[in-house]
Amino acid sequence: MKRSLPLIAAALALLPLPAAAQSPGVTATEVTVGAVGPLTGATSFMGVPGRDGMQLAIEQINQAGGINGRKLKLNFEHAFTPAESVAAAKKLVESDGVFLLVLASGSTGAAAAADYVREKGIPTYNLFGATPIIRTPFAANVFHSAMPSSADSAQALVDRVFQANPKAKKIGLLIGTYAFPQANKAAVMPILGKLPVETVVEEFDQGARDFTSQLIKFARDRVDAVIVLGSFAEAGFAMKQAPEKGLSDVVWVLDGSAVNDAIVPILGEKNPPNVWGYSNTPFFPAQAVPAMKQFRDAWIQRFGQPPQGRPNIYDLVAYGGTYVLAQAIKNAGQDLTWKSLIASWSNLKDAKPSKLGGADVIYPESFSETDHQGNRVMGRAKIKDGIWQVVD
Repeated sequence: MKRSLPLIAAALALLPLPAAAQSPGVTATEVTVGAVGPLTGATSFMGVPGRDGMQLAIEQINQAGGINGRKLKLNFEHAFTPAESVAAAKKLVESDGVFLLVLASGSTGAAAAADYVREKGIPTYNLFGATPIIRTPFAANVFHSAMPSSADSAQALVDRVFQANPKAKKIGLLIGTYAFPQANKAAVMPILGKLPVETVVEEFDQGARDFTSQLIKFARDRVDAVIVLGSFAEAGFAMKQAPEKGLSDVVWVLDGSAVNDAIVPILGEKNPPNVWGYSNTPFFPAQAVPAMKQFRDAWIQRFGQPPQGRPNIYDLVAYGGTYVLAQAIKNAGQDLTWKSLIASWSNLKDAKPSKLGGADVIYPESFSETDHQGNRVMGRAKIKDGIWQVVD
């Protein structure tokens, strides 16, 4: 016997409808953010602050009600080597099913993961990596935070030399053999090559503590300034050893990873002369300004009394960057997909933590559909009264 169409339609109407498809890492109440970075090893000074800064921002955002009715959840995976970085990214995306990925791993991890995140198309936020490998070729799904490209930071390093000594004629470069220093080297050398100066290049392996041969070479060649491309510990030990190796009265210019208050006890001086750097943030954590007090108070309440050198600039960038990605998620609306987030992020203007109730510890970030570098501002910095300070 044939059933009438109205009866069939009525029966179908009683069946449960399938749930609306959700993007990976997105539920009605939660958005899962994945992040990778080194929690141990020589570059843990980036990864641990990356994790802590993100966690602090996420907790503040969630306490304020979350984003469009959803709370943020952080899955952070340790990754130190290039192989670990790729494996961690794959685990977060393919096994854990996170909605977006944050690279809090510096240039080594960012370079390693670059091809994978481009291929997958997952929205990715590069917090610390200066390497051009994560920026070229351009990818619509990859965004960059307060740390600018190595080309921009290289120009800032060269500028600092001549701001401190306009008559400099011979410049030494003390360069680590690992990814971040090498990326900066590739950007610095062409800039110096266009200037009427001589360069003396010396390299060292990651984690080095003895710089005798390099410093003796600089002293014999009578360099006027030394640009250090390496960590605060590497720079600190080199500068500490320099006078006894015959190298004194020179300008020292340190790259972003060496501009850290933890260098001060290594140097043993609260006001070392002619030590300069740049800052990707408007202030350093120890500076006595309202935004830093707000941030430090919140950091201490969450994590307790900090060890030497914490919180550092990586805490600030991770914290501020998390607020930036939260604003991109908010602007993407309730129907949260990779496509909607990428479109929202690509049109984000003057994003800063205070727009969601946080402390403004980063320069405002802006993006466009063809330019995903959020910040290009770099302040001039030096050590004053035992801390790094932005002086202009």
